[in-house]
Amino acid sequence: MVKSFRFLLNFAWINLGADIGFAAIVIVGCYATGVPESAEIGNLFETYYAMFPIMILFMLYIYAFALCTSNLNLGLSFGARRGDFFWALQGIMAFYILVSWALQAFLCAFPAVADWEVRDRWMLLRLFDDRPWLFPLCCAVFLVLGCVSGLIMIKYKGLGVFLIVISVLVLMGATVFLVLSAETRFAEVIQEDAQWSWLAALPKVIAGVLAAAAAGGELVIWRTIQRFVVR
Repeated sequence: MVKSFRFLLNFAWINLGADIGFAAIVIVGCYATGVPESAEIGNLFETYYAMFPIMILFMLYIYAFALCTSNLNLGLSFGARRGDFFWALQGIMAFYILVSWALQAFLCAFPAVADWEVRDRWMLLRLFDDRPWLFPLCCAVFLVLGCVSGLIMIKYKGLGVFLIVISVLVLMGATVFLVLSAETRFAEVIQEDAQWSWLAALPKVIAGVLAAAAAGGELVIWRTIQRFVVR
């Protein structure tokens, strides 16, 4: 298992380095265009900064897709045992989650620490403040979903493409909904209206669904890797 973990770690460092580099570019770009000094300035760098948590999730999906396609096939062809590869995969996923969680927390806290002008519309950066466990859970779900998409893509190309498209559409739809909620008083209206009070339990329901989806996905990954044929 250690050898499989070290093998996957070679790719993880490159991917996480790209994430950190992207974060650095966004921060430098914000400073270069005067975003910290004025809340009225809106440009591509500010948009990427505000959406960084969602960007991380999307990148994790792509990384996991590669883990369970090219990396899996290459690792097994080099003699890795299927059981060892699966547990090494869990370790790499945990590593991805830990680093992504720390990077997301840093990006969310940096504007306040650096004394940037306050932006009420940066809802995505504050989305996980009250529930810090939610972001790593989302990371786990997107990693598992990316891995499952890759495994299905290998065996059933059409179904794999369909799952990828659905995943991207869901992610984009969630992003648009969150952005619109941040730019309008939608969330406040929902909280103030008594007939929508039942939505207060929605975060717990969503968390339960996400956890169940991650667990089910892990079972699919385990069974598929055990039966995987190197090509």
